[in-house]
Amino acid sequence: MIRRPAAAAVMLVALAAILVVPGASGFGAAGGSVTGVGSKDRAVPEGPVVLVGTTGVRWADLKAPVDGVGQELVGGEPSAPPPAPYLAGLLEEDGLAAHLGADAAGLALTTGAAARCPVGGWLALSAGGLAESAASSHADCEEPAVRPAYGPGAEAVVAGWADWQAMQRGSAYGARLGSLGDALEGGCVTAVGAGAAVAVARGDGSVDRYVDDVGPDAFDCPLTVVDAGSVLLTPGELERADAEELRAERVAAVDATVRRVLERVPENATVVVADLANQRGEEPELGIGLVLRPTGPGDPGPRYLTSSATRTTGVARASDLPATLLAAAGSAPSGAIEDTPLVGSADRPAAGAETIDALADLTERDHGRRAAYTVLVTGGFWVALALAAACWWVSARGRATSRARAVAVGAALFLAAVPVAGFLASLTGWWRFPLPGPALGGAVVAIAGLLAGLAALVPSRRPWVRPGFLAGVTFAVLTADGLASTVLNRAAPLGAAPTYGARFYGFGNPTFCVYAVTAVVFAAALAQWLVSRGQRRLAAVAVAGVGIVAMVVDVLPGFGADLGGGPALVPAFAVLGIAAYGGQLRARRIVATTVAGAVLVAAIGVADWLRPAAQRSHLGRFVADVIEGEAWSVLARKAAYAARSVLAGPSVWVTVLLLLAVALVVFTPVLGRKLEPSWSVAARESWPLLRPAVVAVWLLAVIGSLINDFGLRIGMICLLVVVPLVTLAVLGVGNGKSGAVQCRT
Repeated sequence: MIRRPAAAAVMLVALAAILVVPGASGFGAAGGSVTGVGSKDRAVPEGPVVLVGTTGVRWADLKAPVDGVGQELVGGEPSAPPPAPYLAGLLEEDGLAAHLGADAAGLALTTGAAARCPVGGWLALSAGGLAESAASSHADCEEPAVRPAYGPGAEAVVAGWADWQAMQRGSAYGARLGSLGDALEGGCVTAVGAGAAVAVARGDGSVDRYVDDVGPDAFDCPLTVVDAGSVLLTPGELERADAEELRAERVAAVDATVRRVLERVPENATVVVADLANQRGEEPELGIGLVLRPTGPGDPGPRYLTSSATRTTGVARASDLPATLLAAAGSAPSGAIEDTPLVGSADRPAAGAETIDALADLTERDHGRRAAYTVLVTGGFWVALALAAACWWVSARGRATSRARAVAVGAALFLAAVPVAGFLASLTGWWRFPLPGPALGGAVVAIAGLLAGLAALVPSRRPWVRPGFLAGVTFAVLTADGLASTVLNRAAPLGAAPTYGARFYGFGNPTFCVYAVTAVVFAAALAQWLVSRGQRRLAAVAVAGVGIVAMVVDVLPGFGADLGGGPALVPAFAVLGIAAYGGQLRARRIVATTVAGAVLVAAIGVADWLRPAAQRSHLGRFVADVIEGEAWSVLARKAAYAARSVLAGPSVWVTVLLLLAVALVVFTPVLGRKLEPSWSVAARESWPLLRPAVVAVWLLAVIGSLINDFGLRIGMICLLVVVPLVTLAVLGVGNGKSGAVQCRT
């Protein structure tokens, strides 16, 4: 029989082997965290600029195909040139005469209603943010067109501009088309092609200088915007048997157009090549983003691009382009245009192929973890509830056995370890394996199994020990991740996905749920241990300490940067701290601490707003929106997202029922005594702080659901995390007593 210390050592070694050995080469520069973004690192200097826009070109189009996955992994020779050879060649040192090798990034593009039509990308440039591009998801897409100017002083006008303007009225985006064109008023700007005209048109849809194609006078102005064409397919074309061949032809045509344009640009101009739209009906991908600067003394070598909005190496947004163009023109962004120009970050590989592979990997990584998210969250939610229901059914019929209890404990340990395993799996570099999906799944299962095994070795004479251990491990891992600029979040199933554009750094809503719930359970276990030793005052201090750490890591701009976390964390920990001290829970105290949490987060947001615009997180930018009167559109859009969560399906509906049931038991004393099941009574008698912990989690779930755009899915993920921990605690009730082996939940 293996002794516990030896078994624990074996598990720790196995865990290190999984995390450290593959992780040594799992993370490259691309996709990593960026700190200290400043205007001095601007990728596009003041001076002549040529923006070449495409729609539908991806980093995968710049990759040279290799026969077989195995050959690709070992660096086999290309079997054919890439679909876009000229664009790929721009990443080499001699890619464009008199220019450095291109700085590069994957661009997060428009999503949702703004991505219903390809023109949405050009409209987003015009508005400086998301804009409606079609009346509905099934509407036909209109190609942009321009009515040319005739006669001296006449101006070209974008056809259908009034219709697009009308589409924005009443939209949650609150887009102001023509914001970029109006900001450039007084400067000389040339639009080449209809998409370019949409981007630089003024508020009335007019364009000073417009040409259909690149000609002798196309680059007479300091700023030239060129529409280089689209590779996107219509819904009908996607269904054709030759869809892939058709797209390849269009990629080659756009590549040739870019070449023709770039061969004519002035040597002193900075060239920006940017893709602006995703394929309608397909999963979003990061578009290409290139900046080629004129060669000059002391210039840095080729770099990855980023912006203060993403703070991610090699990732920027298409909506960072308006600020980039204005900065190059010597103008300051205003109104809806955020001051987030493209900046340089880490050096990229000198070899273009390595850069292309690294940036293409970012999209593959996002797609892999989005698929894993569905399995982990929805599947884990139902499995956790099924385990709790099975234990209740078995115990209610008096059929519990020691074997049944052991199986239930093992399952609860595993489910409780899965969330943190999802974050730790980032260290394995799972997206670089031949089959990234199975690699991620295998990593999560292996890590969760080892953590569950370690928790099983912990002496469990008290019901709070094992839940406290696993919650503490999760809390410690995510605290370290927050302090390290959320490295693990960038490849975790529950982390933010840049491809989808919702969040690029800090703690997203799912991460907040995992972090906050495990912080509460860990604090409740730690406080209960101190209370059992007669240290109530110290127990309250311990709860406050965990709560302060959670607030700092979750909310501060340099760490979690989670605007909606503070108002939920403060009342949750106040409730638990009062209970640990021996006080009574009262409604007015809960309301007062909730208000205090909102005030605290507002103060942090104001402090962030006081910093220079380029250094602000989205907390400070939201305060700026409030001051400038732009916040209502943001709040309306987030409220619409939250309201739609009601339609997310059975898991959300069950979440509502469970939250209502807990409220009835906890907040209605007379009815609660009648409704509270016997297992709950036994659990709170053995772990008195379990009930306040449940109240705290309830507050996290309800307040979080009400104030975040994730809506009721906040509550669902909170339940996903807390149900296995509570099940584990209930299974541990009476475990220190002889013969107590019931499966009681």
